[in-house]
Amino acid sequence: MNSKKKRTGCTFSILSVLLTVSLAAESSVYAKAPSEWNTGAAGGHKTSISSASLPALDIAASTAKMDGPREAKEVQAFLDAFFAREDIKQKAGAVAVSVVKNGEVLASKGYGITDRTSKSPVDASRTTFRIASVSKVFTAAAVMQLVQEGKISLQDNIEKYLDGYHLTNAFNTPVTIENLLTHTSGFEVREPSDASYLMDDSQKPISLKESIFEQFPPVVRKPGTSYMYDNFASRLLGYIVQQASGEPFGSYMQQNLFEPLGMNSTSFSLSQELAGRLAASYDAEGNPIPVYDFSPSEWPEGSLISTASDIALFMKAFLNDGRTADGTVILSPESIKAMSAYHIAIHPDLPDMTYGFEAPALPSRTNGEKVISKGGDILGFSSALWLLPDRKTGVFVTYNANQDLRDELFAAFMDHYYSGHPTSFGTEGFKPQSREVLAKFEGLYSDLRVKLLTRVEVSGTGTLTVSDLMGGRHELSQVEDTLFIDEQGKPLAFKADQDGRISYMKYSNLYSYAAKIPENPPGFPDVSESHPYASYILGLKSLGYLADDLSKPFHPEQAVTRGAFIQAFNAVWSIPESSNPSTFKDTANSPYRRAIQAAVESGLLEGAGGGLFEPDRPIRREEAAAIVFRLLAGSGIRMPDSTAVLVPGTSKWAVDAVSSAVIWKLHGPEVTESKGMFDYGSQRTLNKQELAALLYTMLLPD
Repeated sequence: MNSKKKRTGCTFSILSVLLTVSLAAESSVYAKAPSEWNTGAAGGHKTSISSASLPALDIAASTAKMDGPREAKEVQAFLDAFFAREDIKQKAGAVAVSVVKNGEVLASKGYGITDRTSKSPVDASRTTFRIASVSKVFTAAAVMQLVQEGKISLQDNIEKYLDGYHLTNAFNTPVTIENLLTHTSGFEVREPSDASYLMDDSQKPISLKESIFEQFPPVVRKPGTSYMYDNFASRLLGYIVQQASGEPFGSYMQQNLFEPLGMNSTSFSLSQELAGRLAASYDAEGNPIPVYDFSPSEWPEGSLISTASDIALFMKAFLNDGRTADGTVILSPESIKAMSAYHIAIHPDLPDMTYGFEAPALPSRTNGEKVISKGGDILGFSSALWLLPDRKTGVFVTYNANQDLRDELFAAFMDHYYSGHPTSFGTEGFKPQSREVLAKFEGLYSDLRVKLLTRVEVSGTGTLTVSDLMGGRHELSQVEDTLFIDEQGKPLAFKADQDGRISYMKYSNLYSYAAKIPENPPGFPDVSESHPYASYILGLKSLGYLADDLSKPFHPEQAVTRGAFIQAFNAVWSIPESSNPSTFKDTANSPYRRAIQAAVESGLLEGAGGGLFEPDRPIRREEAAAIVFRLLAGSGIRMPDSTAVLVPGTSKWAVDAVSSAVIWKLHGPEVTESKGMFDYGSQRTLNKQELAALLYTMLLPD
């Protein structure tokens, strides 16, 4: 496998995890449940989800009334039955899981084999896994340790720890440590680049400090007002731990958390010994994914390697007010309380973040219990940690695939041990509001993290129709002023600003708010409200993707170069610029060099032949369609559809991409149809107004 292929698989897997696993978590489990939900909205009752209508686990104890796990033998029988299911076996080849209750490890078991060659059984105390973003819990714990010692204050302006660096922040509100912990910094989205994955030993990592200041984002929303899951914020917390403690991040974690807890198989860096015990993972075609490293070598937000048994040690101490079995204090009771309490919520029934934990991916399946959780996904591995602090109970599962197995386990566990306590949303006796009152919710909302658009429409008294690219179309019933429930029992909440205007919503993506797009954005001198491309151009400007000055002409028919197209495309999908040397001979001096190189490393570009890219040549419409097709189809966001019949003129290599673009309606009025054949204008140069139409429609619901 050559390096380009490795990079391509990496990028598409990560994007697919971000959009498919995270956004569709709830629907994946609901797909197996009957649709006999008691919405109760018309009758003015609280909406509840009855566990009686859900699939039961096929073991004798499943019908008995449970009140949490109690006996090790029974818990192990429950896990054995769950992981014996054929549908679960198909989702991962290697799994490790731990369950703790009242300071006792009730189960710590492995299922499957570590790799397809040796076929060695998974050992929960020995087999290591990449636990991805579950790492953030430990980084947050380190921050709370330093808060206890007085070396950090939660209300500190983060600039205190940045060696004189000043944030780009147009607001009078500073970004605080607490904002980083709750993912409310207001930062523009930053994700680890494809080049951050090191696939061979010749690649050298940069330092944690370099990785921070190489891509430091501006503050684009008032700190503390919106929630967006933020990998950069967690990486920055790790750097602040390093700054405040005076120790390298990894060393601090080993000495102050892992060693005192006895977590001897846990590290933020990939040692040869831990790599030798790492479960193998495989791509969609069944090929082994190489054992990769990171740049920087330690990611505070996601590079932790551990075992299920090691994580059980942490869960036991956390649920014991921060104290280990031998009396060692890892965290104070006050810190445990702060990490267990939700500090931001778009609605009380739909919380966002504690310090280190997030709300569960399946809010409708908590069965009335207080749950804090942390999920994690990285190339080839997924994990989940969830705790019921009031029950002194914790569960951790990790496996070698990017699948929704953890959500299936969560639903089965909660239904098995906490049935009879249905989750409820809203206020009893609430009277749904009229269409006129609900009109304030109508409009398009842009996800703060992944940028996809959600359309909200009023469909009746107390009802909304909501559609988006990932979740499809749903009907929702009002159960409180700003809270709605869809036909599957999934909640949607809105947030108003200080003037009472609706500003955000949270629905399909539980890990980010979506911001309401202004209905009448200001225009350009040459783009009036009646301009045929006004909705695309002004919509894209409202989303922050057009740097053009509103006081100057937009020049909608100006040609777009190949380099300019890549820069605009990368910005929409938050593909970070690359600092690696140019792959193409003719891009080293281009102002778009870093964007072009990032697209190469993401598997989106193949060049113009002869080692050239031709960044200054106007891009043809079919070339632009091909790049869009590679990302949308390659990541699974859209299914390829080449059923549109095209007039002659499209290059053979571009037919699938152009035909799919027509079916997906990724264009403006420039595409015409006659006698069942579509004229895409494949060989014409793409201009600025057509670029706006392509990028904007790419984000819209079907």
